[in-house]
Amino acid sequence: MYINYRHLDRVLNLIHRLDIERINSHLPAEYKTLREIVSSNPPSVKARDGSDIIIDREDLNFLSEVLPSDLHEKLRLPLVFVRRMDLGVGIYELVGGVVEAYTVLRIMGENISIDKVSLPLRIYKPHMFKLKMAIPSCVIISFGEGFSSSTEDDVRL
Repeated sequence: MYINYRHLDRVLNLIHRLDIERINSHLPAEYKTLREIVSSNPPSVKARDGSDIIIDREDLNFLSEVLPSDLHEKLRLPLVFVRRMDLGVGIYELVGGVVEAYTVLRIMGENISIDKVSLPLRIYKPHMFKLKMAIPSCVIISFGEGFSSSTEDDVRL
């Protein structure tokens, strides 16, 4: 019996990609800056599945205190992390730029200048726990492999 492995591989890759898209339907379809989201009522962004991702005002107030005011119009929310199982158990990689990484590092207690931040930012499970305790409504975890670390691009998950 002849089996076309290339065709089978393409079909399995398609099934895998569709499963990942379904699993990640809770991800944001859009991002808003901290300044935009603070002024919206209710403070929310749209998810890929059409639902609203509501951001808690307490979390927004916390972020406003952690960040200098000039970064409020640059920080894009929500903060999305990809669980990178290909790198090991309990590793999360930030999908975002320098401002988002700087924000995470500040919440983690790092006293670092923004020009010293390097990408990609990867954190471990204990750090994710601390982050989720500090700003639970602002952090979203996704599942997938390989992506662009920039929020300017679509997150390919």
